This record gives sequence, structure tokens and C-alpha cells, in this order.
Amino acid sequence: MNVIETKDIVYEYPDGTKALENVNFKVDNGKIVALLGPNGAGKSTLFLHFNGILKPTSGEVVVNGDPVSYDKKD
Repeated sequence: MNVIETKDIVYEYPDGTKALENVNFKVDNGKIVALLGPNGAGKSTLFLHFNGILKPTSGEVVVNGDPVSYDKKD
């Protein structure tokens, strides 16, 4: 089972800057993963999608088999 997965997520900042483009990523249960890259590569933007702080322009984020909800009460 995947602990976390992104399916073709795209994210554009309000000014139109494309930060993520068709990102597919998954981590299997029990695996340790490191995301490395230079400043401005999109690492923090990607992580903000994992917990629902940012909503992708398109695509889907799935955590423990459930799509991330962007409803404020969740």
C-alpha cells in the first residue's frame, strides 16, 4: 500500500508561476525517502500538498488510500 501518492499534480501560484507540473510520486509503507533539490525546485510546495495546505490546480493527492480533502472542516 502507498502511504502517500500524487497523481499528475500541477500547481500554479496566483501570479501564474508554474511550481509543479504533472508530478507523479509515491512512497510505499515502511520506506524511507528523501527529496533533494536546489532552492526553488518545488520541494516545499509539494509537501504543502501532502497535508492539504495547498490544493493542486489539477491532479490528485492520496494519503493512506484516501484522497486529500480540501474542506476546511476536515
